[in-house]
Amino acid sequence: MEAVKRVCSPSGAPMPLGDTLLAVSASARDTILTGDGIYGNQTLVSKNGVFELGFFSPGPDIYHFLGVQLTNLPAIAGHNRFWFGDRVCITDLSSAALELFGDRLCIMEAGANLWGTTVAGDGPPPATAAAVLLDTGNLVVTDQANSSRILWQSFDFPGDALLPGARLGFDKDTGKKNISLTYTDSWYNGSLAVDPSRKNGFVLTVDGRDVVIPGTFPDWMVSSQENGSSLVLLLNHPRRPDFSEHLQLHLGQVSLRSWSDSRGRWVDRWTFPSDCKSGPFFCGRFGVCKSNGRCGCFEGFEPSKPSEWQIGYFVNGCSRSLPLSCVTNNGHQTLHDDSFVPLHRLQGLPYNPQDDSAESTEDCRESCLSKCYCVAYAYEYSGCKLWYNILYNVSAATRPPYSKVYVRLGSELRPPKKGLQTIGIVLLVVGLAGITCLVLILAALWTYRRDLLTCRKFQVEGPLSVYPYAQVKRATRNFSDKLGEGGFGCVFRGAMPGSTVVAVKRLKGLGHADKQFRAEVQTLGVIQHTNIVRLLGFSVKGNTGLLVYEYMANGSLDSHLFSEHSALLTWDLRYRIALGIAKGLAYLHEECENCIIHCDIKPENILLDAEFGVKIADFGMAKLLGRESNSALTTIRGTMGYLAPEWVSGQRITKKADVYSFGIVLLEIISGRRSTTRLKSGGHRYFPLYAAAQLNEGEDLLPLLDHRLEGNANVKELDVACRVACWCIQDEESNRPSMGQVVRMLEGVLNAEIPPVPSSFMDLVDGENSGTYSEEGFE
Repeated sequence: MEAVKRVCSPSGAPMPLGDTLLAVSASARDTILTGDGIYGNQTLVSKNGVFELGFFSPGPDIYHFLGVQLTNLPAIAGHNRFWFGDRVCITDLSSAALELFGDRLCIMEAGANLWGTTVAGDGPPPATAAAVLLDTGNLVVTDQANSSRILWQSFDFPGDALLPGARLGFDKDTGKKNISLTYTDSWYNGSLAVDPSRKNGFVLTVDGRDVVIPGTFPDWMVSSQENGSSLVLLLNHPRRPDFSEHLQLHLGQVSLRSWSDSRGRWVDRWTFPSDCKSGPFFCGRFGVCKSNGRCGCFEGFEPSKPSEWQIGYFVNGCSRSLPLSCVTNNGHQTLHDDSFVPLHRLQGLPYNPQDDSAESTEDCRESCLSKCYCVAYAYEYSGCKLWYNILYNVSAATRPPYSKVYVRLGSELRPPKKGLQTIGIVLLVVGLAGITCLVLILAALWTYRRDLLTCRKFQVEGPLSVYPYAQVKRATRNFSDKLGEGGFGCVFRGAMPGSTVVAVKRLKGLGHADKQFRAEVQTLGVIQHTNIVRLLGFSVKGNTGLLVYEYMANGSLDSHLFSEHSALLTWDLRYRIALGIAKGLAYLHEECENCIIHCDIKPENILLDAEFGVKIADFGMAKLLGRESNSALTTIRGTMGYLAPEWVSGQRITKKADVYSFGIVLLEIISGRRSTTRLKSGGHRYFPLYAAAQLNEGEDLLPLLDHRLEGNANVKELDVACRVACWCIQDEESNRPSMGQVVRMLEGVLNAEIPPVPSSFMDLVDGENSGTYSEEGFE
């Protein structure tokens, strides 16, 4: 955060900080009215001058995001920003806008709607609305005729920090449930949520459910409301312009941080866990919890931020003192190959070991050395264990049993050779260098001409980058970290310059996948939406095509719905995911210049970011149709089980085919099981038929719900979701709603009537319609 500019009084003396803030706020506005907005680098400033809202960047050469920042602290305090708006990234600040349309805020970029708010409550829509940045840093959308009626507020959508006055848990004013803090980095995710079963209770989790740490807020810090289902963060000092504090979440720990003028730094007034013996992530990455309960760095590492370590703040951990030999260091080589140092007498193993097939200590060591991202290994009775990228939860044991882990160390860079060389050697080197350069120049010209011709075949409109093949290969460590594999190729994880984590799809030769490659580039190259996966660029070399996407930390929807080993998706999260899919499809069908039919909507093609935000992916089968075009698809494409009846019957295919697929996916979101799996018992062998019959006959809908949720769902939302799903899977495409209508039904704007049972389902009836559904009845 930049310091507030000094404003001089007529006497020439600088004004006090409080007067400075008043001068700044007097020249700024804090409100957006309907039809208005802020554009580019414009901002809103709260009346007290403490908070400024706009599109800010977390660092140089990084996308911009919507958030608020503190303006009342000196430059030494650093950037203190609080993000919201689903952290939608802005690539072109000059074309960005935050606008108020009616009663909804929207983030726009180059005319495209990237994100929008929803209206809280069931009341009538307001005649006029306004968005106001309050003195608390909360951006609220209110009814101008009744300012106490909050239609939406940013405090309901925090990122990894909470400002005083904001709450966790349930917000009765807006009806927002399960407000929680979320933390994400390149490798792991964390969250903090209220535990209403305990007074002031909360739960820290890492990677969903891998690590669960229960804690309790002190009474002076929070106010418990709504029978413990809501906790409000209190401001524990009289509000004054030069004071600031907030609750900050890190991986596996949380702190209340306050700015200290006397010390000129942030201090922790409260931290949980309070020491490294009770918190596996307390000492940060590559930090070790010593036997005396203090944090330290092991050999070859040093504190990442020594000044923070001096005041007992270890969250940023340790960094390597020397680079690894496999990492590029401005062209310099290291003096030696990487080595390993043993860490003896450890308590258990560090967090998240990966199993390897090596069958001896030496093979385990070599396996780690062969992977640049492997940072440690251990070989014990359970076999070879490897750790990738970073180490957490390294703790010294006070009593047996002990563990031993070998940590990978780097080496000093090789200094350039000095001294005079013989004339013969110089001439030889110069001669060889000249010949080599000539050959390289000719090869480069040929490669450039070939790649230029190749890339020209794939030129598209839009902000796509054409990456050199070698750069993508380096970013993926020679395609070594595979995330998954599909029908047209494999997907790998990588890191581009600037520490941007990406997912790279490598197609299985462009010979047979050329159409899919072109479709994906041409489709994603011209669209931007918060619920559509962002294609960053592509690369072509010979018959190999590479597509570079933004990385989705939580993988695909199917891995959460159908796996017993993944974290359980709550009903609120499922409903939000369904709404996100619907909004993405509505954008493709109704808001793009050309209608885009995805043709392969299924859980595997629904990706989830670090906060479980929806991103529709895999446009290899997509088809663009002119907005006024009457043409349709005829060639069958898609996945069995999600295909609309018209695919099979050979009828013309329109965007309503995507609506049918969405209906099947929505049923799977509700039930947590594949809709195509046969039921063993009951009158209906096909789950969509069972759902349609239950709904049509007015029966209880809770048996349709995923049994793992144990009935914990909003019954009204469940009813709406079931009605929408059964409308979407009607036989006749004319009877199916548009995706825009689906969005409005899920949002409660449009009533969803009870749909009829599709006639084609009646052929599947086996026995009486009154049969019951058995959650064990799948094979």
